[in-house]
Amino acid sequence: MIDRIEKSTSALLDWTAAARWRQAALISLISLALLIPGLAQMPVTDRDEARFAQASKQMMETGDLIDIRFQDQPRWKKPVGIYWLQAGSASLFGGTEAPIWAYRLPSALAAWLAALFTLWAARPLVGASGATLAGAMMATALLMVAEGHIAKTDAALAASAAGALGGMAHLFFGRGGWGAALVFWLSIAASILLKGPIVPVIAIFALIALAWRAETRARMRRLHTLPGLALTALLVAPWLIAIWQVSGGSFFAESLGKDMGAKLTSGQEKHWGPPGLYLALVWITFWPWAAFLPQVAGWAVRNRRATTGLFLLAWLVPFWLLLEVVPTKLPHYVLPLYPVLAILIAGWVSGNEPAPRWAQKTGAILLAVPGVLIAGGVIALPWIASFAQTMSDRPVMETAFSPMAVFLAAAALVLILLAARAAWQGARLAQTGASLGAALLLYPSILALALPGAHTGFPSPALAAAVAKYRPCASGPAFTIGYNEPSLVFLTETALRTNQPDAAVAALSADPGALVLIEDRWVKIVGPLPVTVERASITYFNPNRGKVATARLLTPDDPRWEKCE
Repeated sequence: MIDRIEKSTSALLDWTAAARWRQAALISLISLALLIPGLAQMPVTDRDEARFAQASKQMMETGDLIDIRFQDQPRWKKPVGIYWLQAGSASLFGGTEAPIWAYRLPSALAAWLAALFTLWAARPLVGASGATLAGAMMATALLMVAEGHIAKTDAALAASAAGALGGMAHLFFGRGGWGAALVFWLSIAASILLKGPIVPVIAIFALIALAWRAETRARMRRLHTLPGLALTALLVAPWLIAIWQVSGGSFFAESLGKDMGAKLTSGQEKHWGPPGLYLALVWITFWPWAAFLPQVAGWAVRNRRATTGLFLLAWLVPFWLLLEVVPTKLPHYVLPLYPVLAILIAGWVSGNEPAPRWAQKTGAILLAVPGVLIAGGVIALPWIASFAQTMSDRPVMETAFSPMAVFLAAAALVLILLAARAAWQGARLAQTGASLGAALLLYPSILALALPGAHTGFPSPALAAAVAKYRPCASGPAFTIGYNEPSLVFLTETALRTNQPDAAVAALSADPGALVLIEDRWVKIVGPLPVTVERASITYFNPNRGKVATARLLTPDDPRWEKCE
């Protein structure tokens, strides 16, 4: 079986290497096969995705494309780029009534574009076969697929990073002219509008590292720096000036001063991590391809003096070290560097340099352990949910059992074990082919079937449905006490009143049209409630609190509510 997979993978690489359109078609098929499943099925996730999507919805509600707000609060931590993309996408598929997948579509398309840009960037660096492998690895890395299903900035930022990398690679090592320079500077401008200076800093670090060698220093003139900076300013400055005027300069104080400053000096919002955390996480976030790193690391160091090797390490190492030093750590912060990681690994896999036996065996273990845990978790999810139900003193929302999810995960598990065996034997192309097959089966089983069926971990849809049933009989927007997740705002209405327990209790006493959703734990906090009627009761597991909770929908005892029963 290992030999068959090895030969099939080799034949596929030879076929795609014969024509660039074949490479692009293969990477596109892989990307779409992973990005489409789950895009609509996954419930809105908390808290970042829901905040981004809600702020984009409010842009459509107000028509204000400059200021960024979540309900009545300014959201000035990130630039406007992703909000424009999400609002534009949603406006094509229902406007303010668009489903969450319409807000996720820019992320999915960006993940696809990141894989294609990685393919393009790799061609002058590692050849045709290596480029195909690099694009496929970027398209199937666990973190890339996950971010492609979430309506926030990181997939788009990865695409802009891959575009900038590709533009510079073709300018330095290919035949790239003004076209490659234009891609580079457009990617830089897009990245600034998405998340500020992240990609420009990566590029600056790389240029500083490359400037020590005369050969690469001479090639920097191909970047056409002055026209490129002028184009970037032309694209970025109008919104920066507009938000300066709208916010009175507060946007820059909030985004650069409070948000970025806090990340550089302390573990912002409890997201602290020690140096080395990203290296510890890469075996999962870049699964299944990180398993090659024990073999690739020595090869990359030995080739550091080669011009292409120096180029890739200059893009990867300085910013990675900076991220390891910065105290605030989130897994997706390293995603803009993953195109480089994919190209390095693809360059080694497509070559002929042997690897030490210890590196092969280590790679096999690093491939098998995360893969078995992930696939095994999908297979065991129905039993885990059943066990959790028996341990709870309250009946919680059930997890829908999906036989297809279990079947796909089981098939993926077989391929994971085959890939690990290939890694143990040093059959790198067999490991690649089996890993690719495992990813194509495993990710859809999780994102399209297993997680969407875990209703108890996504309570907002059920709570929003209960509120929607009685909202026509209410005299104004509903209150929610205790459960204040942004996804509930997105699924109900912008005017949903959160964090106002005193006002909610007062409304129940004075307003016969008051509609209040309250968690049981808050009943003791707010004190005795007026006489009310319980219209709905939902028990769920709140993953952000890590606890089982029950929320009750209360109204005054008034005849008006009979029309909504």
